[in-house]
This record gives sequence, C-alpha cells and structure tokens, in this order.
Amino acid sequence: MTTGDSAGARLHIVVPYRDRESHLRQFVPRVSAYLDRLVPRIDYRVTIVEQEAGLPFNRGALKNAGFLLGEGRSDYVCLHDVDYLPVDADYSWADCPTPILWYGAEQRPVAPGVSEHTVTTNLESTMGGALLVPNAVMRQVDGYSNAYWGWGYEDFDFALRIRARRIATGRRKGRFLPLDHRNDGFTPDAAPSPISLVNRRVFQELWSAGRIPAGDGLSSLSFDVLERSPCDAGIEDAQGRWEIVRVRFNHAPRQDQAEADRSGADARTGRA
Repeated sequence: MTTGDSAGARLHIVVPYRDRESHLRQFVPRVSAYLDRLVPRIDYRVTIVEQEAGLPFNRGALKNAGFLLGEGRSDYVCLHDVDYLPVDADYSWADCPTPILWYGAEQRPVAPGVSEHTVTTNLESTMGGALLVPNAVMRQVDGYSNAYWGWGYEDFDFALRIRARRIATGRRKGRFLPLDHRNDGFTPDAAPSPISLVNRRVFQELWSAGRIPAGDGLSSLSFDVLERSPCDAGIEDAQGRWEIVRVRFNHAPRQDQAEADRSGADARTGRA
C-alpha cells in the first residue's frame, strides 16, 4: 500500500487472548456483524491468538505472533483487545498508527463486584484497545517488545518506539462497548499490582540508555503453532475469515516477573 491509497486495502485483526471465553463469545459475532455491514466493505480477516497455559500472559508477544501469521495476506493490522465491542468505529485503511478507541474507554473498573475503584485512561495518548497500524510501520518499529510478561507496559513501549522514530500518528474517536473484567495492573484499592511494578522496572531498564532498544520484537520472536482451527462461534457465515491459533513462546519471563505474576494470581484466588 502507498500513503493515502485505501482502495482494496486488506485488514488483519489480531486479538491477543487467553481465558476470556465469555468475552470471546460476545466479541466474535458482534465484530463480524459490525464489519460485514460496513459500506464500503472492508476486506478483513481475524486471528484470535491464544497463548497456551503455563507462563504469564504476554500480550505484546501475542500481537507480534498474530501479525506474523497474517502479514502476507494483509496491508494493515488492527491490534484489538477482546473486551471492546465496536458501536461506531472506523476500521478503514490508516497510513500511520491510529488508535480508534475513544468513547467507552474513559473509565474502567479495577475489580468489578469487589471494588468500586476505577482507572482513568488518557484518551489523548493511549495506544491500546484497538489500534490500526500499516504493516510497513509494524516492520519499521520491529513490532512490540516481547519482554513484558504478566500485565502492562507493552503499549507504552510501543508508543515510544513510534515516537522515537518520529513517525506520525493519527486518532479516530470510535465508540465501543467495554466488557468489564478484573484489571491485573491494580490491586482492588487501585494501587499498582506487583507485576505492574516489575514491568515498570523492565520498561525503565530497556529505555535507560536513551535510545531505541534493538533486537527485541518481530525480529527476535520465536514461537510454535500448537493448533489452528476456525473460530466461527455465533457467526452464520464466517467465510473462513475467523481463525483461532494457539501458540507457545520459546522465551521465558524473568524471575521477578514470574514471581510477581504468581503473587497476583494467589491474591486473586485467596491462596496464601
């Protein structure tokens, strides 16, 4: 694709996923119905990238894996969280990194049913939720860091990769329906969780030299595809557009990340 050329642009939606079955059952039919009724139509495919159980969740690496799985059949990618359902959003071609999530992301609960605390998102700067990126730009910034296990900081890191290269960004004020879930970045009283604090240190270490970290991203990711299958739950005519791919990463978290993630899991389940 060339700058400003939107005709025939092929969209690949990548959804990092694990243990959100109730959200996935809502996401698949809602997004399918939304995209299929757009005029003009968008040529799209969706890959749900599921991380196998065992290691802490790695959202950045999942986005990288999903991008690599569909790069050859797309021109731009939408990195899309499973807990945001489009109500009025523009998924058409974007020639620069362009978040499309706005309304619906202003405030989210920390621990629904447990705490009344909420987290406020800076809508002017966030690069999370639903983000359009041309494939060429994904390659230019080497995708996301693979270093953030557990919760947090992969979106901050990605935004800094873009800004450090002086790549222009856009923003579309899409409206989404958020699906509530426990936010692993915070304790029920809205303090930073242990894994959030560890990943903040990882972020600071990676960028401490004041230059773009090298060799961490699409170029370094190693993963195995364990299973591929159609993902057509709730869709009358999936037309082969939807696929769920289960993957295993061939790198491991740091010890402090593994311990902090385990501590958070124990706190959530009430284990000592």
